[in-house]
Amino acid sequence: MDPLLWGKEQGLVRPYPLICHLLDTAAMAGALWDRLLSGAAAERLSAASGMQSNQLRQLVPFWAGLHDLGKISPGFQRKCVEPYTRLLAADSSYAPTPEAVRDDIQHDEATHWALVGIFEEFGYPAPPRRAHRGVGHQVAQFLGGHHGWFWKALAPRQVQQPRLTHPGLGSGQWEAQCRAHAAAVRRVTGAETPAAAPLPTAVAVVVAGIVVIADWLASQESFIAERVPADGWGADDQALRAHWIRSTHDAPAVVREAGLGRADVRQASFEEMFGFSPNPLQQSLVDELPKLVQGPGLLLVTAPPGDGKTEAALFAASVLMRASGAVGIGFSLPTMATADAMYDRIRAFAERALEADAALTRVHSMAWLSSRSARDAAGDAAVADSVVSSAGASVEAAQWLYARRRGMLAPLSVFTIDQALTGVLPVRYNVLRLLALSGKVLVVDEAHSYGPWMHALLVRLLEWLGAMGAPVVVLSATLTGRTAGALVEAYLRGGGNYEPLSAEQTQPHYPGWIYVDGASGEVSAPHAVASLRERRLGFELHPVCRDVPVGDKRNRLAVVKDLLSPLVDGCRGTALVCCTTVAEAQETATFIQAWLNGRERSGMDTPDLHLLHSRYRAGDRRAITEVCETAFGKRGPRPKAAILVATQIVEQSLDLDFDLLVTDLAPMALLIQRSGRCQRHKSPQGDPHQAQRPAWATGDPRIVVLDPVNSAGAFEVPPKWGDVYDKALLWRTQDQLAERHGRPMNVPGDVQQLVDAVYAEEFARALSEDDQAQLRAADASRQAKEAAELQLADIVRVPAPRDVGTNLHLLSATAVPVSENLIATRLGADAERVVCVYEQQPGVWTLDEDGHEPAPGLAGESRIDRNQARLVADHMIPVPGRWLRAPADLLEAPDAWHKNAVLRAWKLLPQRREPDGRWAGMLQPGKVRYDRFGLFCD
Repeated sequence: MDPLLWGKEQGLVRPYPLICHLLDTAAMAGALWDRLLSGAAAERLSAASGMQSNQLRQLVPFWAGLHDLGKISPGFQRKCVEPYTRLLAADSSYAPTPEAVRDDIQHDEATHWALVGIFEEFGYPAPPRRAHRGVGHQVAQFLGGHHGWFWKALAPRQVQQPRLTHPGLGSGQWEAQCRAHAAAVRRVTGAETPAAAPLPTAVAVVVAGIVVIADWLASQESFIAERVPADGWGADDQALRAHWIRSTHDAPAVVREAGLGRADVRQASFEEMFGFSPNPLQQSLVDELPKLVQGPGLLLVTAPPGDGKTEAALFAASVLMRASGAVGIGFSLPTMATADAMYDRIRAFAERALEADAALTRVHSMAWLSSRSARDAAGDAAVADSVVSSAGASVEAAQWLYARRRGMLAPLSVFTIDQALTGVLPVRYNVLRLLALSGKVLVVDEAHSYGPWMHALLVRLLEWLGAMGAPVVVLSATLTGRTAGALVEAYLRGGGNYEPLSAEQTQPHYPGWIYVDGASGEVSAPHAVASLRERRLGFELHPVCRDVPVGDKRNRLAVVKDLLSPLVDGCRGTALVCCTTVAEAQETATFIQAWLNGRERSGMDTPDLHLLHSRYRAGDRRAITEVCETAFGKRGPRPKAAILVATQIVEQSLDLDFDLLVTDLAPMALLIQRSGRCQRHKSPQGDPHQAQRPAWATGDPRIVVLDPVNSAGAFEVPPKWGDVYDKALLWRTQDQLAERHGRPMNVPGDVQQLVDAVYAEEFARALSEDDQAQLRAADASRQAKEAAELQLADIVRVPAPRDVGTNLHLLSATAVPVSENLIATRLGADAERVVCVYEQQPGVWTLDEDGHEPAPGLAGESRIDRNQARLVADHMIPVPGRWLRAPADLLEAPDAWHKNAVLRAWKLLPQRREPDGRWAGMLQPGKVRYDRFGLFCD
């Protein structure tokens, strides 16, 4: 054993022997296994692998300890001149051949190539023909993938003569030291018994993820610095044993400090968990679900907005956690705004339902996602940017362990659905997302809001979760029977249950639920429940034009003004105006503000006006959201009169209540979801927190849908909406609403029929021949787009577990370029982040218009500290990626920003004073400014 072979050196007093790093990583892997996979989950993985639980527990640290064996190669060792010179001086046989110098193989690939033969020598059986089907090759391949991607499977001749194929591996002493290091790790960890057969694909992915995290945790400078051996340290068995004992003792604390571990649920009643009695949906789950759950499974819940699906899901998750051995809950939502809104609800649940230490630490560790705490991510990254002692992996590790992706690994986490779905795209570190989800109960909220592309990825994700034995809860306000069946069958296929199911088996009652047992494949009978939210909604269609002057009564803004006049004239009540785009929301709010200003100048009372959308500074948006949640939420106090203009971000998860809803046309399912914000809560007499409904808002809740038409009165989707909604679905929704002739919609009774009718082949009423032709063209366009989305999803998503088999390279292989931004782009999410900086004088930049907050990093600082990073994050603004194309005027990010794992991805948007004294910058759409209505284009 040669201690001169180094494994880490950056930031250390002297190079760290490779054998020490290998043993540290082995110890971390064992601690992670105990923390993340103990109990029922560990037993399940072991049984699936055909092993006793203690055998797999012993093998995982051993395998993790071999992950960097490829560093015993000339190419890697000569990266650091001083220790390499010492190595050659001590033993000249290390001198590489010219062929080895030219073959600059990466050390992670070298691990893959070197280990297959070593595993065969250790007794790991190899198949006679296809090398990649053997357990030794499988383990070597996922260890070679510890930098986030898996190398191609080796052919038999490459397995037999790896050093001839790749002379960069080195020969002679290099090969001998590979064997010596592997044998030493095997002796110290005690993993003498080889694996007899390949691991199931899902188990291999879990172990691969553990290896990655173990390597990162063991690579922290703060961990290594305390255990660097003295000069002249001898790597004999006694010294190795002492190092191993210390590492295994220290590793659990490192895992805990990284925010990884378990969230233990107390044995508590529903009332104790949430502070109120269950409604019929929740009571049905309390009474029936525990009888059905024997281990992992999938629960599908459909119910109208406001029926308590969130609490139902959290209670169900606690049942599934106890039965399956899951270590936590991952709550996924469609957008950042909905994730923000969910954060406080999950935190309250944690404080009531989890053991005290888990509740306190885990809630903090998921706070990275919320815009309320986005600054924590940047601040943590400021601390972490030099923590991981590997130049190649430091940024990635910092993002996962300390910054924007940390919530995926924390036991209790809230994240946007794209973070989960990236696990089934062939991107770097996709296995970490699958690992993060494998140990949790995944809650998929708002499942109805995903189009064909997202649905196809969700189907593939459920296959993987079924294979991993991860429990899932799917929530939806509206879900077609076909969609529900696809989700249920995907989860069952993952678990090895391939029998097709009938539509009756997979379609829950509305409202209601079904449960699917992951092991047996048994599907419960649909459970129907009563809804406390049964009500009638008055949907009205009002034609509006965008191509006529404001003075024309058909103009959209004129119609909005007329609809709001009872509220404004009496200065009583609340209304939500929901717009399709940020630009239209800003235009609408500007128009209403001018109207209210005129009344105010005349001495009349005016309602409060609020605007909420995604294109605010994070700090401003946080403050606006908090004001809205107070003004329009359940607890109040409610204002006497107020108007909120907003985009679709208010239609999900925010618990807001208005007397009147005025909304742009949207597909039927989304309109029904949006209607849940109209007269959502009762307003009992005498409640000081709830202003009584005004006289103009008595009767059924009133939802006014603005029907877009042209000046000739024909239906026309506004060009400015772009591809936000499909034209055919909008037209079909408009037709359904028009066909009802103002008849109230019964919720939940009419919901399923109306949602399904939008997708029916025939309309409910006859259309003219010209309209029929246009509809057929729109439907054909929609179907073509759906087919293209499904084809794209099929091309880019990773194979199902059964199709991956033992060749994990298929998780990294891609026929087309794929990045993490692909999902966000397909979601229609704002894909870039900018920070406005104001030039007070040449070279002097501030974060604010008044010049009080210097812009960190732009004055030549070498590093941004935690508080500065948090300040920058408060000024971050999401924008569409297309806005940053030329001729956008952007500043070059300073070095200090590039050193921060979060800030390095953000852009600086310079704002300069114009002759009229106003500030302005330039992005692709044109001149942009920031004011109380957010970032907008002139």
